[in-house]
Amino acid sequence: MEAITEDRVFDKRDAGELLRQASEIQAADKLSDNDLAKILGISRAMYSQVKAGKYTGDVQAAYRRIAHWLQDRTMKAEAPVGDYVDTRVGRYISAVCRRAWQMPTIGLIITRSGAGKTASLTNFVRRAGDRAVYLSAGEAASTKTGMLRELADALGVHVAHSATSLMVYRDVRQKLADRYAGGKARPVLLIIDEATTLQPAALNMLRNLHDDGRCRLAIVLADTWRLHAELRNTRRLPGGYEQLRSRSGAQYIMQSDQEVSAADVKAVADSILKSLGHNRELSKASYKYLTALAERDGCLRNVVHRIHAVHDLAEASGAAPTYRVAELDIVAPLVGHACQIPDADNPFENAANAERGRRVG
Repeated sequence: MEAITEDRVFDKRDAGELLRQASEIQAADKLSDNDLAKILGISRAMYSQVKAGKYTGDVQAAYRRIAHWLQDRTMKAEAPVGDYVDTRVGRYISAVCRRAWQMPTIGLIITRSGAGKTASLTNFVRRAGDRAVYLSAGEAASTKTGMLRELADALGVHVAHSATSLMVYRDVRQKLADRYAGGKARPVLLIIDEATTLQPAALNMLRNLHDDGRCRLAIVLADTWRLHAELRNTRRLPGGYEQLRSRSGAQYIMQSDQEVSAADVKAVADSILKSLGHNRELSKASYKYLTALAERDGCLRNVVHRIHAVHDLAEASGAAPTYRVAELDIVAPLVGHACQIPDADNPFENAANAERGRRVG
């Protein structure tokens, strides 16, 4: 997609196409001229004059604002899925995100580590367009101020270094209100991964934005079972976030003994293998071995790491990987696991020696 530079000039035909696309989105999202003008950061009068072809100022600057907005929507909506594989857990996660967004409400997603949570969430955001935001809380965004600044940045709100938390909060709330347009457009969906790291003040601030009728922020909090425990932690916050939990209208809590299906393991394995240039199916024994790996702590992540480890070791040995059980097992120490067949010969050494023998012969 062609980048929109500051010196880009739109001719009459290009400008007409920009305005046509903007008008279609306005109709679909039920945005008035005033609503869209706020989103673009210009006055309603200016936008109305631009649409009518009567604006006497720097109309190219207005066209560039519209083009940037359209481009941002397109880039997010058409972003490639990459190696994402639709799994059973992923479908549950997507359903919670959709429900939280549509109501709007607060959604909770709690899974085992490595079950594909982050991949599912980021894939949902890629497909959702410019009204969904994904943030990984982490330590930098765990405080109220840190989360506010991260959210402001994601929404395109300029925040001065000297701005106070209250100033940032007001700017973020106004931006969300502009985009919500009094209920004429869908609210912004904020997905926060690793949500356990959020401090009480940050969680309550998000709840306040959700409760604000002007902006109606839809929220999804996601993490491992630590989040489930944290939301009932009365030591950090009296009541254990009862107000936040009472607003949760969508939940997926993965059971501790829920197994990852063999079909999901095969789909993930085949996707990773294809990305590595291996387009053949594995043996039944190899898929069974990988399914057993997925039942350990680490889940589907174990499958991904093991296949990559085989590829890397084979490449270093000068051998072509076949991903037999022997190869999948010999690389276990490279990913922090113990070999299940500890006395087996190294298949990569055997393959490398055979290859050298063929070259000498």
